[in-house]
Amino acid sequence: MRQILLRSMYMLLLLLAAHTGWSQGTTTSAMNGVITDKQGDGLPGATVIAVHTPTNTQYVAPTNSEGRFNIPNMRVGGPYTVRVTFVGYQDITREGIFLSLGQNQRLDLNLSETTTQLEGVTVTATQDPVINAGRTGAATTVRREQIERLPTISRSFQDFTRLTPQANGNSLSGRNGRFNNVQIDGASNNDLFGLGNSGTPGGQAGTQPISLDAIQEFQVVIAPYDVRQGRFSGGGINAVTRSGTNEFSGSAFAFGRNQNTAGKSPTPDASGNRTKLAKFNDYQTGFRLGGPIIKDKLFFFVNGEITRRTAPLLFRTGSLEQITGNTSSDLLTFVNTAQLQEISDKLRSYGYDAGTFGEINAETRSNKAFARLDWNINQNHQLTLRHNFVDASDDNISRSLTNFRFGNNGYQFLSKTNSTVLELKSRFGNRYANNLLVGYSTIRDSRSTVGDLFPSITITAGNGTISAGSEFSSVANRLDQDILEITDNFNVFAGKHVLTLGTNNEIFRFDNLFVQSTQGRYDFPSITAFLNNDLTGNFRYRQNFALPGGNPTAKFGAAQFGVYAQDEYNITDNFRLTTGLRLDLPVYFDTPSYNSRVDSTFAVATAQGPAYDVKTDRLPKSRIQFSPRIGFNWDVRKDQSFQVRGGAGIFTGRPAYVWISNQYGNTGRDFATFDSNNSTTRTGLELTNNYATLRDRIAATPATAAKGSIAVTDKDFRNPQLLRTNLAVDYRLPAGIVATLEGIYSKTLNDVLPQDINLVNPTGVLQGDGRPVYPAGTARYRNNRDFNNVILLTNTSKGHQYSITGELKKQVNSDLFATAAYTYGQSRDLYSGTSSTAVSIWEFNPHAGNPNNLPLSYSSFDLRHRVIGSLSYRKEYANHFATTVSAFYNGQSGSPFSYTYYGNDINSDGGNPSGSSNDLIYIPRNQSEIVLVTDGVNDRRTVDQIWNELNAFIENDDYLKEHRGEYAARNGARTPWQHRIDVRLLQDIYTKIGEKNHTIQLSVDVINFGNMLNKNWGRDYSVANGNYGLLRYQGLENTTTGRPTFSYGTGTATTPNVAYQISQLASRWQAQFGVRYLF
Repeated sequence: MRQILLRSMYMLLLLLAAHTGWSQGTTTSAMNGVITDKQGDGLPGATVIAVHTPTNTQYVAPTNSEGRFNIPNMRVGGPYTVRVTFVGYQDITREGIFLSLGQNQRLDLNLSETTTQLEGVTVTATQDPVINAGRTGAATTVRREQIERLPTISRSFQDFTRLTPQANGNSLSGRNGRFNNVQIDGASNNDLFGLGNSGTPGGQAGTQPISLDAIQEFQVVIAPYDVRQGRFSGGGINAVTRSGTNEFSGSAFAFGRNQNTAGKSPTPDASGNRTKLAKFNDYQTGFRLGGPIIKDKLFFFVNGEITRRTAPLLFRTGSLEQITGNTSSDLLTFVNTAQLQEISDKLRSYGYDAGTFGEINAETRSNKAFARLDWNINQNHQLTLRHNFVDASDDNISRSLTNFRFGNNGYQFLSKTNSTVLELKSRFGNRYANNLLVGYSTIRDSRSTVGDLFPSITITAGNGTISAGSEFSSVANRLDQDILEITDNFNVFAGKHVLTLGTNNEIFRFDNLFVQSTQGRYDFPSITAFLNNDLTGNFRYRQNFALPGGNPTAKFGAAQFGVYAQDEYNITDNFRLTTGLRLDLPVYFDTPSYNSRVDSTFAVATAQGPAYDVKTDRLPKSRIQFSPRIGFNWDVRKDQSFQVRGGAGIFTGRPAYVWISNQYGNTGRDFATFDSNNSTTRTGLELTNNYATLRDRIAATPATAAKGSIAVTDKDFRNPQLLRTNLAVDYRLPAGIVATLEGIYSKTLNDVLPQDINLVNPTGVLQGDGRPVYPAGTARYRNNRDFNNVILLTNTSKGHQYSITGELKKQVNSDLFATAAYTYGQSRDLYSGTSSTAVSIWEFNPHAGNPNNLPLSYSSFDLRHRVIGSLSYRKEYANHFATTVSAFYNGQSGSPFSYTYYGNDINSDGGNPSGSSNDLIYIPRNQSEIVLVTDGVNDRRTVDQIWNELNAFIENDDYLKEHRGEYAARNGARTPWQHRIDVRLLQDIYTKIGEKNHTIQLSVDVINFGNMLNKNWGRDYSVANGNYGLLRYQGLENTTTGRPTFSYGTGTATTPNVAYQISQLASRWQAQFGVRYLF
C-alpha cells in the first residue's frame, strides 16, 4: 500500500508539473498597478506596454474593469520603458525603470483627458527595492553595479551575501549554512550531501559554483512569506545569470596577486621580525560575450574563466631553542624540527616516505564555462536554455597551532559539475501566466591520496597532534550526485487577487563510497611511544574493512516533492495581504541492509536503557510537512514614504543527505571495525614495514573482536522545520535615506539531533565534578559484542534564533550608493549540525552531562553584534575617464567556541575523538576545586605554579572569569571583536569607436585595508574546530577519592595566555590587481 501511495503521489506531482506554473520568483520580476483618470477612477481597457530596452522585449497588458494591470515573467534588470495609452486620454511614458530579482514593481499612473492632439508626457522613473509593495520579510538584493564595484578577491557568493545584515559567513539568521537553499536561475545549486563549508558544489575543491561575470543579480531572503520559496530552514540565496541583448558586448579580464601584494605576519617571530608570506601566486582570467543571433528574437551569452592558485602552508616549525619562549603566532610550540626528523626517519625505516615537514605549496585549479540562449518566441512566450560547467581540484593539506601534518598526509580533491536549466515563461491574455523550469545536474567528487598507501598515524605531543601516513578518510572516498528538478507554476489575475498554484520537485540519486581507516589507523600517546612502537597506555589501533558479501558503497535515491497555493490580495491600494500553504513530501526510494541484532538489542527496555523501535533497513516515513505562511505590506501614507511589513510562516528544509547516507553504509552487515580498545590483546599490532600483513589478517578474521558502528534513523524523523516571524518598518528620511528597523524570531519545530542509543545509563557521578560517568571500555555499550556506537538520528523541537536590525540605505543615482546596518542576534540549539560521519555527528558535540540529554546552549552560528557598511562613488570626467572608489566594512563581536578537556575521556562516554575530548570543563573557583599535576618528567613546575598560571588565564578571559564554579557552556566563550575594511579602486579609460564605447578598466582590491594602515588593525581571531582544550585530563587521583587530575600547559614552552589564535592569512592585508577590457 505504501508503495502504491508513493507512486500515486509521484504521478500526481508530475501531472501538476505539466499544468501549473508561476510568474515572478527566483528568476524573474513583475510589474503591477492601477491606471486612473484625474478623479482617481480606474480606466478599464487601457493598454500598458513595457519594453525591455536592451532586447526590445515587449510585455503588453490591458487593464481590467478596475483599471488594474499585471505583467509577470519579466526580465530582471532594465532599463524598461513603460507606455500607457487610452483612447481620449493623453499617453504617458515612464523611462529608466530597473526591476530587481523577485520584485513586483507597483506602478500607478494618472491619465489626463484631451480633446486635441498633444505630445505624450515622459517621466524618468525612480524605484526603491526597499519600500515596495511586494516586500514582506527580510531580504537583500545585490544588483549588478554592486557586484562590479564592491571589493572582492575570491569573486565568491560570500563576498556579496555579507551585505545581508543577518548573515555570518555562509550562515543566515543564526543557522548552519547546510540549511540554506542556493538557486541559480531558479534551479538548486546546493551541496545537498552536506560535506563542504561553502554549501555549493565544488566547495571542497576551493572553487565557486559559477563565474561572477555570469551573474546578473543576487537576492538573499530570510523570511519570504511567498510559498514559492522553500527548501530551507536557514535562508535562500537566489541568483540569475546574464543574457545577451541586441548589442554585442563583452569583456576580457585578468586578476592576480602574489606574496608581494600581501602584508607581513601580524606578530613578530622570536627574533622580533614580522615575516612575509612564502612565495605563492593566485590568478584568474576569463571573458564574457553576449549579443543577438536574431535581433529582437534570439540572444546568446557565453562566459569562461580559469583560476590557478598556489599557496603556502602558514604554520612553521623550528628548533627547540626557537620555540622556547616563542611569541610568534605562526610558529608551532608543541613539536620541533629535530623531533619531526626522528619521526620521518622512523617511518622511512618502515619503507614509507612521509613527505616533507618543511614548506608546502598547495595548488588549487578551476575551469568554468557557461552558455545561455534566450528566445523570444513571440510576445507572450520566452524560452531560456543555459548550461554551467565547473571542473576543479584542490591540494588539501593544512596545519594549525595544534596540528602538524607531514606532506604525504594530504589528499587531492577532484570535483566536476554539469548543470543544465530550461525555462519557459508564458502569458495567456491578461488573466493567466505560466512558468515551467526543468533542471538537471551531475556532481562528481572524489579524493586521491598523496604518496604511497600507508596506515594513518596520529601522535599526541603536548597540546598538539602530529599526523602522518595516508589521510584516513581519503583512501576510499567518492561521491556521485544526480539531481533532477521540475518547478512549474500558474498565476491567475482576478481583480484584486493574484492566485498562484505551483509545484517544486527534486529527485536525487547518490552513490557514495566512504570507508575510513582502510589501511589502519594508529594513535600514539606521545612521540616516545611512537618511536618505541609502544602499544601500552593510550595506544589505539583501528581498521575498517568490508565483510564477506558486504557492499560499503551507499547507493540510494531520494526526493522532495512540493505543492503549494497562494493568494496575494490587494485589500486596498496601500495594503497587500499574502496567504499561502506549502506541502512538502520527503521520500526515500531504496532500502539499506537489515541487521537483526540491532532491533533485537533495543526492542525491550532494560536497566541499561530504554526501548527503541529501530531497524537498519527502515528509513523515515514519507509524510507531508505543512508550511502555512501569511505576510502583509502596508504603505501607511500611500506615497511610499512609510511602510510597515511582516508576517509569520513555517519553513521546511532538507537535511544534509550525508546524515541519511550514514544508515546505508553503517548497518553492521557491509563492513566492520577492529578497535584495539575493544580487544583483549594488543599483540601483533606493532607498526612494521609490512603493514599489509596486519591489515589483511584482521580483515580475514572478522569474528575476532571486529565490530562496527551502526547508524539508524527515527521512523518519525522529519526534515528540518521552523516557525519564523518578522515585523519591520521602512521609513524614508530626508536626503533620500531609507531607514529600516526589523525584528526576526525563529522557533525550532523539527531539528536534527543525534543520540548514541547503545550507551548505557550513567553509573554514577565524577567526584569533585558531578558530571555523570559511564563504565569504561566496551562495558559502556548495551550490546558490546556486535557493535560499538549505535547513532540514532532523530528530531528535537528545542532551539530558537532571533535578531534585531537597524539599517540605513541611500542610492542617489547609479553613481553613488551607501548602506549601514547594525544587527544583534542570538541562536541556541542542541546540535549545530557541523559534522558528517555516523559517529562524529554525535561525539563532536561538546557537553558536560549526559550526551543523550543535552541542554540548550549557544549555536556554533551564534551571531551577537554585527556592524556593516558599504559605500561606492563613481565620477566621470574629461570625456574619457571615470574613477570609482568603493569600500565595505564588517565589524563583528567574534565567533563562539567551547572550553573542553583534552587527552583521555574524562567520563568514559566514548566521546574522545583523536584525543580532543568533547567534555566541557568545570571552571574552578579556587585551587581547592581542582587537582593539578605536572604534564610529564620534563615539567618541573610545582602545583602552585601551575595553578597560578591557570588562574591567570581564567582571570584574563572574560567568559571564564564570570562563570567560575560552573561548567563551561557549549559555545559560551567568544573570540575578540574583529574589524575589517575592504576597498576597491577602479579606473576606467574609455573612448567611442563607431557607435560603441570601448573601455580599459584597471582595478585594485585591498582586503583588510586597515592592516595596511596599522599592523595592529584588522586582526582575525579563530579557535581550531571551535573547541579549545584548556586542561589535559590525566586520570583519577586515587581509587579512594576518585577525583580527576589535570595538567595545564607543558612546562617546556610558553603557555598561551588566550584560547584563540591570530589567523595568519586573514589578519594580513592582501591586494589584487586587475585589468579588464569592455566593449
